[in-house]
Amino acid sequence: MAACDGNRTNGTPTPSTDAPATSSSAAGVPNSGAPAVQNPLPAKVLDGSPCDSALTVQQLEGFLGEPDPAKPSTDALGAACRWNASSGSGAGFTVSYQTKSDQGISLPYKNVKPKAERWVELTPIDGFPAIGYAGKASGDERHCVVVVGISDQLAFSVSGSLGEGAYREGKDACELGRTVAVEVLKNLKGRA
Repeated sequence: MAACDGNRTNGTPTPSTDAPATSSSAAGVPNSGAPAVQNPLPAKVLDGSPCDSALTVQQLEGFLGEPDPAKPSTDALGAACRWNASSGSGAGFTVSYQTKSDQGISLPYKNVKPKAERWVELTPIDGFPAIGYAGKASGDERHCVVVVGISDQLAFSVSGSLGEGAYREGKDACELGRTVAVEVLKNLKGRA
């Protein structure tokens, strides 16, 4: 995604690692208009750090060229990892495993959709529902958070910002985030 800069847009709450991957739960998900996940992945696919399992070196190089070392972190939703291009192009993104909620993709439908400046229901990724959004904090169309539901209770997100070159070319931050999410999902399915 030679199209993101180092800015990070806050993610969207989601899932619990211990919850079984089922189509419904005591949490009442899906809700708020979120679609159900028809063929959920098990919670174990989100175990550990995204730095170790979200993307391969080859995938990172395809998106960023030469990436800087991964920057692991933890936020209110779970484990996260940030990658930036070492070229200084401004390209970069964060992948978050949203394991500290039991709301899956329902959480952004409930908490983000009503106030997002931009809300896009993206084409599902291999049957898994996906949305993209940008909030008022971003201030422009360079930022997008893409959330993919892997079960009704669990999700992961890709938070990125367009770099100068991609922005000038008119690229869409949500579509680029979806492209990264496609690769992350392939890797997660390999862990099932």
